[in-house]
Order: sequence, then structure tokens, then C-alpha cells
Amino acid sequence: MPTDYKSHVNRKEKKPLPGFIWMMGGLSIGLFVAFLVYLDKQPPTDISFTDAVKTELEKIKKPQPAAATKSEPESKQEPKFNFYTILPELEVLIPEDEIKPPESKKTASTDASKRYILQVGSFRSRQDAERRKATVALLGLEASINQVSIDNEKWHRVRVGPVNNRRELNENMKLLNRNNINAMAMELK
Repeated sequence: MPTDYKSHVNRKEKKPLPGFIWMMGGLSIGLFVAFLVYLDKQPPTDISFTDAVKTELEKIKKPQPAAATKSEPESKQEPKFNFYTILPELEVLIPEDEIKPPESKKTASTDASKRYILQVGSFRSRQDAERRKATVALLGLEASINQVSIDNEKWHRVRVGPVNNRRELNENMKLLNRNNINAMAMELK
């Protein structure tokens, strides 16, 4: 009787790879990709760049002849700051030493006509300004938000006041400082 050898072929059964080998393979591939990303994020270390910086620094350190500085007419130079166009006319910053309460009666009489405000923040986002206003309100101070436009950007200034005397101004500043809120005192004209 003939035998069917097809079904009796000695096959070697393959054992599956253990799980830790798959884990090590995946881990090594992940680390390699992370290393490539790390190398991609590194700044270039071009030697010619550092040499160029050194030569530019040497040029700056050398005094330039007077003729070279006079070649540019002064009328073409634009002012670097537009300080006076940015600040509104109604604000004057008060130095910290002038905020202290007056000691003599003469300054008290001249101080009565002055009014002060405290700026407790300036934010680009209206939501941030509203949050600061709410924080100040929880301290018992009434704040307002003024919107200004500086270099075509909208800013929202949070202000407390006005107050009519330095004593109240000092009390408000102390309260804000105790609660980690920086305030800037300004005198209204």
C-alpha cells in the first residue's frame, strides 16, 4: 500500500521571537529616531561663522575715521524712540521716593489739588486684563480698563483710582504689593 509522503514531510516548526527581542528592537529604533531629531535641533557649528563674528567685532573695536562718520547726514536719521507720541498727555510717573507721605504742612496743602492713579497691569489680551481687574476687585479696590493703541497694537491697561491724596495712594500700593501685584503710580494733570 502506497503511503502519502506529502503529509508526513518533516517540517521544522518556527518558534516565534520572544517579546523582549521585539521590545528591544522597537526601543532601539525609537532611540535612533530621537537621536536624529536631537541632531536636527542643534544649532549649526560653522567655523566660518565664528570667524566672521570675530572679524566684525574687531571692526567695531577699531576707531573709525571722522570722515566716515560725517558721511551720513543727520537729517536722515530717525529717532529711535517715539516716547512722547506713545504716552498720553494726562500721565506722569511718580518716583517711589515722592510717594511717601508728606511730612510738612506746606506739601500737604499743595498735595490736595493732585490726583493719582495706579496702573496694575497692561495686557494685549482683554481676558487677561479682566482677570487682573477681578483680582484687584477681590482686594477691595475698584479698577477700570482703558484700551490704548500703540504701534497698531491694542493694549488694555488696568488702573485703580483716581485717589485724591498720597496716603490713600500709599495704602493701595502696600495692599497690592502684599498680594504680589506690581503697581505703577501716576499723577493726573
